[in-house]
Amino acid sequence: MAAAMNISSPDLSRHLFHIARRSATRLQDCPEVIIPETCVPLPENRLFCQSSDNTGRRILELGSGWGEFLLQWLRMNPTDQLVAMEIKQDRIRRTLKKYRRDFVDQQRLRMIPINFGWFLNEILPPGAFDGIIINFPDPWPKRRHWKHRLVRPGFPGRMAALLRPGGWLHLATDYGPYARRMLHIMRSATEFHSMLTGPDYLRERPADFPPTYFEKIQKAAGYRPFYMQWALSESVSPD
Repeated sequence: MAAAMNISSPDLSRHLFHIARRSATRLQDCPEVIIPETCVPLPENRLFCQSSDNTGRRILELGSGWGEFLLQWLRMNPTDQLVAMEIKQDRIRRTLKKYRRDFVDQQRLRMIPINFGWFLNEILPPGAFDGIIINFPDPWPKRRHWKHRLVRPGFPGRMAALLRPGGWLHLATDYGPYARRMLHIMRSATEFHSMLTGPDYLRERPADFPPTYFEKIQKAAGYRPFYMQWALSESVSPD
């Protein structure tokens, strides 16, 4: 999964965006793929299908892998629209091949092949999503690599800015030290509160969340993942 990065220099930001966009153009033949032209928030009418039925939720998945989770999610939630960010192009193409086969004539999925560790709030509009799903982000276990983790100080604010009122955030990890760090960061955040009672995490997957391929492998090896669900605080609203 993409590593997070602090980009304080405008020149560095422009350079990295140029690199990210140049690589993404290899997918420009895929109509479901959105390639931002500039480093500004995409308009919502590019992210979501405009239909007469606007009752469905708008979901963001960060790091969709081979797409097994998002395809199951779309089957389980037939009115939802999903935006997935994934930088590996072979995974995107395989996901879209299965999506076109299983969801004929539906427009419920958009994919953005940009490193969300570099660019997230810069290219996604504020207050656009009802839920954010992050399954098993890279734990970067060595201390000198913690700066690359997605969930680190500042993470709750980045997520909160993307959510509508009443929005939620789902996190899953199989790495205990990272789970403890996630809990510390999220418990300290004013933007969110836990949707779970007790220790603020589950050791069994919530029934309404389909399993990922990686999760099945880890469970077969004897690992028990941590699942967390956080709700946006009522006092928080997008800028």
